[in-house]
Amino acid sequence: MIDDWSRQRVLITGASSGIGAALARELAGAGAIVGMCARRRDLLDEVLADCRASQPECRAWTMDLGEIEEIDGFAIRAEREMGAIDVLVNNAALVLGGDGLTTPWHDVKQIDRTNYLSPVRLTRALLPAMLARRAGHIVTVSSMAARTSTPGEAAYAASKAALSAFFEALAGELWDSGVKFHLVYPALIDLTPGLDGDDELAVSSNGSERIPAPVCARAIRRQLERGDFELYVPETMQRFVAGRARDVTAGVELMAGLYQRGELHPD
Repeated sequence: MIDDWSRQRVLITGASSGIGAALARELAGAGAIVGMCARRRDLLDEVLADCRASQPECRAWTMDLGEIEEIDGFAIRAEREMGAIDVLVNNAALVLGGDGLTTPWHDVKQIDRTNYLSPVRLTRALLPAMLARRAGHIVTVSSMAARTSTPGEAAYAASKAALSAFFEALAGELWDSGVKFHLVYPALIDLTPGLDGDDELAVSSNGSERIPAPVCARAIRRQLERGDFELYVPETMQRFVAGRARDVTAGVELMAGLYQRGELHPD
């Protein structure tokens, strides 16, 4: 659990927009030193300026995490420039919709590199220092697609399911290590810049409406402060997932019907 954010050193990937940008602003506002990376430098600079208004020691790097072989070097640089990393937030993701048989193979590989291989590689690079200190937090933003295998985004759903499976297993392996793991399962998120909403949306929304990114960011902050392993945004989705697990056939049939009627919306 984190009860004081002042001078916690947090590295957030994919922080130029959406959940990553909202979480960077949220944690910097709470006093954390936030390091952030993303591909789009112009958007990243806007987020960095907002964060530095709260915590001047925040910093940013332009980085394409799909370039797997560059990640180890980036991890070394980030640790050196931040002093250490207390919290890693694996948030960067590539969302490319498409049927399982029509998504170009190049896109399938790119999704896998960005959504699964890169957070695994970055975690493996940064985790040894946390283990040596017997302290740290690894937050991984998965997706409801990982739990529902959403038709129309097969490659994306598969990459997120692999991500969840890896970090669930890693959490079990390192349960008593002092390093805590956290998985986040957002449903539909509204990425409109500047849009906010009531935090109750993260609790009781039925999942059909898009939740503003800052609402999700505050829910993740509370997850870390409580020390919870899993977070569904909205929380009602946890009951949906539990029900689907009891009858997978019915769950697949339900999703198929929604897909055929055009009622599914990609993340």
